[in-house]
This record gives sequence, structure tokens and C-alpha cells, in this order.
Amino acid sequence: MLKGTYIYYENGKEVYRSENVITKYGKRFLTSFLAGRDSFSSKSMAFGIDSTVALDTNTRLGFEFYRTPVLFGSTDIQTVNDTTTYSIVYKATIPQDVAGYITEVGLYPEYRASTSSYDSKFIADFDNQLDWTNTPLITTADARIGQYLLVMSSNGTSSKEYKTNIQAMDLSGYSVNDTLKLAYVKNDANLQNIIIKFYSSPADYYYVTVTPETGTGYKLSSDITLNNLFSNYSTANVDPTNINQIGIVITPVSAQSTSVSLDGLRINDEDTFDPNFGLISRSVLPTPLVKLAGRQVDVEYRFCLLYTSP
Repeated sequence: MLKGTYIYYENGKEVYRSENVITKYGKRFLTSFLAGRDSFSSKSMAFGIDSTVALDTNTRLGFEFYRTPVLFGSTDIQTVNDTTTYSIVYKATIPQDVAGYITEVGLYPEYRASTSSYDSKFIADFDNQLDWTNTPLITTADARIGQYLLVMSSNGTSSKEYKTNIQAMDLSGYSVNDTLKLAYVKNDANLQNIIIKFYSSPADYYYVTVTPETGTGYKLSSDITLNNLFSNYSTANVDPTNINQIGIVITPVSAQSTSVSLDGLRINDEDTFDPNFGLISRSVLPTPLVKLAGRQVDVEYRFCLLYTSP
């Protein structure tokens, strides 16, 4: 039976370990690799903040925030109490300058048969208040991606919009099946919705509405298909090849005020199939591993291929 375990080290000392699920894609890929049909010369580990149960049908992490190449691979054969295990060991390092609240980890092949500008990526990590109009507050409370969140409030009982300029982004190659996902903290029960706008000019933008989850606290939005985004626009003149500004609108329920702490916004490429690239293994940590800035964490993935016993 295939078995994989992620082990986490600080200063050479084990601080955590978590078991994994080998995905359906991973089983196919590893079979093809052993048959010599696919290359596995380069690999990467990805880390995220979603804690939904790991399933063999997972095709990606729930909300990835950092990825790093696997720097080292080796074999390991051990015999304990007359039982021998044959394992492959991969090692990667999360550097000192990365901070996050790790609840999931995954292994990917690094090689892609084809690449484009329409891959999964971060759009905003909400770590610098000076990048935004109306200057949101900055806080470290409940941060899971990096060290900071931005607190965006309504204008009393009315909506309020915050904007940031970004390097021109091309959305034209994404399909209606690709998704957006927002990580945020719902600070109170007075939030009606969050509207995300993608501007190509001050008057021309796409927009999508995030309906908040029930209750307060840290939330990950449901996957929002780009069909919902492309179907909503201020004018027919939006240029999807030149998205250069993002707006976040905070809307309170009637006669109330509200605030939301924003942590991350990403786009996920859901429908580009590459037979040489996909999530091989996903592990969800029973309790989060808090990765602090200034501390290096080494991660070892031990993939057991075979047990033998007398």
C-alpha cells in the first residue's frame, strides 16, 4: 500500500508530522513515472491555509499561499522488528522570510508540458495598507498568509470602496470555469457582501459579489467561477487583457456598520489539463503549523513504496 508522511523540522528538530492522501492523479502519474513514460526530475511542495478533508479527488490545494522547489531526493531502507520499509525521501525548505498559518501541504511535479500567463496565481495578499486608497487599517490579528491583514470598513451604514493599482493583468485567456477565491475575516454579523472589481479603466470593470459565510471569524469564500465575473460589468468596454486596478467594496446590512479583514485573493486555473502536472499528494494538518518570519522550516516528504515482513 502506498503511504506518505510529511515531517517538519526547525533547527534540525522534528516539530510536526502529518499523513497524506495520494490523489487519483498522483497514482496515475507515479505509475507512468515507474514505467518510464513521465519525468519526475523536478518537484515542488506547496503550502496552504485550507483545512477541508484531504480526498483522492483533490486536484489542487484548497488555498495555496507558498510554493518551493524540492531540493533533495534520496532513498531510505529501514528494518524495524523484522519489517522492512522501502521509501523515497524528498526535502524542501520554507525560508526565513515566509510567514504563514500552514494547514495543508501538497507535492507537485514541477515540469509542465505547456505554460502560459493563465495559470493559478495570487492576485493580492493585502499586506501593505499604503497600496490602497482610503488607507485601510493594518493588523496582525488572525493573519494566515504572511504577517498582516488589511481591515476595510464600510462608510458607516453605507458601502465603501478601496482600490489598488496592479501591474497589468490579462484575464482573456481564463475560461468561465476557472475560479476566484478570497480569504478574509468576518469581524461582525453586519456584513452584507464584499464586491470585487477588476478595472481596465476608471469607468470599465468586471465585478463579482462574495456572499459571506455564516458566523464570524476566518473564512474562505466558496469557489467563484469566472463566468460570474465575466457576466457582470459596468460597461461593454472592459478590456480583459489590461486589468490594471482592483477594487474591494464593503457593504453593510441596512442601518449598520461593518468591517472585514482581508488576507488573500487568488485565481485558480481549473480546466487546463496537463498530463504531466497535477497534485500528487495532499496532507491536511490536524492542528495548524505556524510558520513565523525569521525561522526556517525544513520539510521532508517520506513516500513509502513497499513493506516487507517475514
